Amino acid sequence: MVAGTAASVGLALANDRRLTPVFVEAAPQPIPATAVAMPPAGPLVALREFIARRVMIAAALAAAVVILAASIPAVTAVASTLRSASPSYGPPAQLRAAAGVAGNWEQSNAIAAPSADELSVAVLAGAVDRRQHEFEQALLKLGDLRRLGEELLRQQGAAVPVDAAPYTMGAPSGFAPGTVLRSRITIYGCTGPGGGFCIRMSSGGAPFAGAVACSDNLPFGTKLKIRGDPTGRVYECLDRGRLSPTWVDVYFDDTSAGMAWQSSLGTTLTDIEIVN
Repeated sequence: MVAGTAASVGLALANDRRLTPVFVEAAPQPIPATAVAMPPAGPLVALREFIARRVMIAAALAAAVVILAASIPAVTAVASTLRSASPSYGPPAQLRAAAGVAGNWEQSNAIAAPSADELSVAVLAGAVDRRQHEFEQALLKLGDLRRLGEELLRQQGAAVPVDAAPYTMGAPSGFAPGTVLRSRITIYGCTGPGGGFCIRMSSGGAPFAGAVACSDNLPFGTKLKIRGDPTGRVYECLDRGRLSPTWVDVYFDDTSAGMAWQSSLGTTLTDIEIVN
């Protein structure tokens, strides 16, 4: 506004225009007869007025330029404030330089996102963990049912064997000795968490340490070793279960001891070696 006013004044002076409206000027008065006539202005006076007028124009223009230059930072600050007030997404602008590629947060965020293959692996791993958890829960429920059956047998006076004597089927496995199969390894038992398997194995005898329940592809009497087993024991398939091939379920009198053994084995999936 100030710059506009100064510019208007300068233009008016440059064009010899009046700065006051016409209606505020007094009506022309008659010159008294007694007034003394002034001599006409000489060339020097006219030159002085011309120079003064040009100086005033230059000063007005200079003032307008100074005011305009001084207002630029203020206008820039206001525009920046309005821009920062608009909604934004991601980290603040001052932190985007540390966010990734050339400070482009959107691009760096897209690059950091996992690939489709990584997501697929994570989903499959989650599904396997969930299946393992469901299997363990099923074992716990089955153990509860076995304990209930055991209690009914006790009430009827039936003996419940614990630490039974080992026995063998003495039957060939049908595999060449030294055959290696990839197998799921789990545990079950008589007492302890998830226990209740105390009465009789599918082969007819009482369970004992060293007996294993095997999937259908391993016949009764199959003797095997479990790779990584800290005991180095030879196990024999003497029990069955609803186990998908290939699966070996190792018997323990106390499932707590079985869990400790499984922890020392360090896995639920390893190789087994056929002995017979």
